[in-house]
Amino acid sequence: MRLYIKNRPLKITHSFEYTFNNKQVKISLSKNTILLPIFDEKKNRQIGYILDGPVGIIADLLVHSQEGAVGELIDEIYSNVLLFPVNLPFLTPDHVKEIQPLEDISKHEEIVKKYRVQIVHEEYISYEEREGVMIQTYNPSSLWFISKDSTFLIDTEEIIGRREEKKLFWLVKDSFTTVNNKGHVKSTKDLFSITKVQKTVHRILDTPLTSIFSRFSEIFASI
Repeated sequence: MRLYIKNRPLKITHSFEYTFNNKQVKISLSKNTILLPIFDEKKNRQIGYILDGPVGIIADLLVHSQEGAVGELIDEIYSNVLLFPVNLPFLTPDHVKEIQPLEDISKHEEIVKKYRVQIVHEEYISYEEREGVMIQTYNPSSLWFISKDSTFLIDTEEIIGRREEKKLFWLVKDSFTTVNNKGHVKSTKDLFSITKVQKTVHRILDTPLTSIFSRFSEIFASI
């Protein structure tokens, strides 16, 4: 998929916070932050935005099990964030306004170019059903998927997902842990199992965006 930016910027008019419907994630955006629309070159349709930060994300990826709390609380500030799809619940006319084209968008184009090479599937980002929000962050680099009942975070150190109040899966370098809806905890340090989970997650990422949320749900169904 070939992506490009149109120099039709929006500016956030005032600082604000937004809590997603799943009540697990809160995003904070700052006054005067700039957004530029990202387009699919082949279909000439907008698919998202690049946001020139800072962006704060606080996520409660912690569940209570029969063995105590499992998971973690995450509090990060990012810059140069890619946001998908176009109709983001926290970007309303009350929060943004159109401004004049920027003099130089070369740094934004470089970021989108780096991201473009990660997309293998031609229909990775679908224009149809909107099941959630995807956030690609830099400094540090991570990938967030936020749906109505779940949150998933994929970065270089871990893969962690929480669904509703009780279900969790958490993959770090040397262990894989799950918590089911009855609070039962399973954990393994078996290298084969850890590698299998890693391969499964990366296969999921090479599918259309609207399929990613349902496939993550399939992981939870097996817990």
